[in-house]
Amino acid sequence: MIYLDNAATTFPKPEVVYRAADEFYRHYGGNAGRGANPLARKCAQLLEETRALLADWLGAPAPERVVLTPSATIALNMAILGADLRPGDTVYVTPFEHNSVLRPVEHLRRTRGVRVEEIPFDRRTWACDLDRLTAAFQANPPTLVCVTQASNICGLMPPVVEIARHAKAANPRAVVVVDGAQTAGLYPLSLGDGLIDALIFSGHKSLYGPYGVAGLVLASDWRPAPILLGGTGTFSESVAMPNGLPSAYEPGSHNIWAVAGLRAALEWLRETGREAIVSHTLELAQSLRDRLSRIPGVTLYAPPESRGGATPRSDWCGILAFNVEGIAPQALEAALGARGIAVRAGLHCAPWAHRWLGTLEEGGAVRVSVGWFNSEKHIGSLVQRVQSLERR
Repeated sequence: MIYLDNAATTFPKPEVVYRAADEFYRHYGGNAGRGANPLARKCAQLLEETRALLADWLGAPAPERVVLTPSATIALNMAILGADLRPGDTVYVTPFEHNSVLRPVEHLRRTRGVRVEEIPFDRRTWACDLDRLTAAFQANPPTLVCVTQASNICGLMPPVVEIARHAKAANPRAVVVVDGAQTAGLYPLSLGDGLIDALIFSGHKSLYGPYGVAGLVLASDWRPAPILLGGTGTFSESVAMPNGLPSAYEPGSHNIWAVAGLRAALEWLRETGREAIVSHTLELAQSLRDRLSRIPGVTLYAPPESRGGATPRSDWCGILAFNVEGIAPQALEAALGARGIAVRAGLHCAPWAHRWLGTLEEGGAVRVSVGWFNSEKHIGSLVQRVQSLERR
């Protein structure tokens, strides 16, 4: 199987991740922060070491600002629902947000009466229209702004910092939440200047770790209201949640098995280097883009290329979507799967993005997302299969 669905989850994982996860349950499968026995202490140490590695890799102001959750979806819910919005507050989102953002925001629209506005993007250049956005922010100052660091469909990377700067200029108390599930750590963001309040990350995607561990970096002084409550192993004499970080947002037993795998992945990332990973994946993605663009009947969905012939890395993370004339996306995915190539077709949990791309009515598109363990040979195999299908 040629795996080209790394936007869903990176696969395979580095070998050290498998070894660390296996070693955990065989040798020290305790419960971190629950007791002083040797296994519990060892797991607590593992947890804090991983938190420190995450803080370093993501650029968090301090390790305790890194809050761990079971998934990025839960982390986004914590940030969005914890923003304590009121009727009439305005929430801005890009048209490229995942349903893990759109559905909590829609819930607040229905239950709290918040106003939801879409951040404008130019359909010709794919650039964020900052002039129109500034006017919108002035007319309706933002209370909450949700921006994806990279679209999970077409790889577009919005100008997160510029959007955050405009939001804070319009309302210094506006909360800016960045969904970094696809790219966190590979494309660093400045988290120490107060522009970004929360950065969400996913352990099993750009961090090359296992399922079951993700989280958010609380990068500013802003604190969401807790939406999950329970035991933390600390201050157990009180039925109120503790106020300190990160305990205030980490009720329940941690998934230390996943944490063990994530720690190994973070160490592998540091050894491999983010520049090497980004360069490798972008080179493969650009090769795929160039070769697919020459096939009759193929329509590509990715930010326009610069005059130099390559999309600037600040605009595109390499995720690419396409359709073939006369073949439904789901049929194309099935045909490629039957030939040993794993991609993903459909709406990718991002209906607004497909509406913006113009692919909503046709059932979405086929997404190809390369990773560190892909090669030019894999790209060639996919292109060959698409060419053979197109000719029929």
